[in-house]
Amino acid sequence: MSSGLFGENSIAFHDLVQALGLEVLVPSDRPVLYLLEEARPLLPLEGALLLFRPEGSLWRYRTASGFLLPAPDSELLAYARQEGLGVALYPPWLKREELARALALRLFHLGAGLGLASLLDLLLKLPERPFLEVLYQATGLALARVAPWGEVLGFAGTVPPKAPKEPGEGRGWVALEAGEGILAAFGDEEVLHQARGLLEVAARLLRVRALERSLERMREESLGGALLEGLILGEAEPERLFAFGFTEGVEWVLALLEPPEVLGRHRLAEERRREATLEIQRRAGTYLDRLGVPYLLAVRGNRVAAMWQVHTPRKEAEGLLQALAPGSRLGYSAVHAAGEEVQNAYREALIALKAARPGEALSFSGLDPVAFVLLQQSPEDLKALVERYLPLPPKLLKTLEAYMAAGSVEEAAGTLHVHPNTLRYRLRRIEATLGPLSQPEVLARVHLALRARDLLMG
Repeated sequence: MSSGLFGENSIAFHDLVQALGLEVLVPSDRPVLYLLEEARPLLPLEGALLLFRPEGSLWRYRTASGFLLPAPDSELLAYARQEGLGVALYPPWLKREELARALALRLFHLGAGLGLASLLDLLLKLPERPFLEVLYQATGLALARVAPWGEVLGFAGTVPPKAPKEPGEGRGWVALEAGEGILAAFGDEEVLHQARGLLEVAARLLRVRALERSLERMREESLGGALLEGLILGEAEPERLFAFGFTEGVEWVLALLEPPEVLGRHRLAEERRREATLEIQRRAGTYLDRLGVPYLLAVRGNRVAAMWQVHTPRKEAEGLLQALAPGSRLGYSAVHAAGEEVQNAYREALIALKAARPGEALSFSGLDPVAFVLLQQSPEDLKALVERYLPLPPKLLKTLEAYMAAGSVEEAAGTLHVHPNTLRYRLRRIEATLGPLSQPEVLARVHLALRARDLLMG
């Protein structure tokens, strides 16, 4: 055992390979954290034991613990001596998977190598990507971190194409709540049972990390929220956006997010509305943080305003909606590039939100002209328009909607499951009240009134 960055219980390269009976070409006392079986560009390499020969430049691998090779390599040997990395040979006839398993047993299993206590200490220190790698090697189970909106954030081992999105368990898998998403494990039932305790501890560690990230994000979002509120009110200088990572001339959008409606006028309903609003703020922060773009969030009543730099507005807005509670809705502005346009963007997002249905992300740019004109009016004006131009009982109103949507008597009759003659009789009653539907001005009034009714109901 060797002391150093990873504590007294970390195992040195030369101790590990000698214990496995491998031939040491370049000794090293660097601590080994975990085995890396293939090159992964985004994975931190500190403490990694590499079971492959890197292609191209070796400089990236200078923080690794060492290399395991099936044959000597003069270039790599020279570099290893220069940088203090270890090099050992394994017999060409030895299968790589057998070697990897032997290393994992030596590193992580009780009574050998680090042991359980040191494994947990190691997991506490690791970033999330090597966290999964080390846990995979310790358990032999394929692992995945899945976001609340279903995206696989990281994995180790062979993960099935359809990973679970919610905590639970089934044949050959278990999914545990892990803060911002779940930790899912896949493998043999007996191994899952044996590793259950370790998986639950690992999930708790991930929950603690998620809580820490959430607290950091809340502090940052509190400052950003104050700025966004000031920009919406026209009381803040747009140049202050630079302090939050927004780049001059880079495009952004502003969205308004609204949780599902909470019915009731009592205090409990108000508490639930507030909880729902804060929950979508938290989920929006998690999603936008994951996107890795500059963003601001501000709570306004029972809505959340979100402003972020965009690459693909529609895809990102729909992804954001998926991250929220089912039944939420989202309206977002046209794309802008100047901080002075925040007030206009807010008005655009508000108009789009009014037209969006539950479960829909609607862009201001995607609004039809009729909706755009109607949404400039107050709800009272829209209600008056409906009452004036659609003074019909529910059955005739439903008939009119079906006829306007279908465009023919036969198709509308099929939709309503009535005989065409019955539909013609109802249409004559409707025309007696509204006027001939063949006249353009009557059709225009009816279309506007039906669209206003849709907007009021949405």
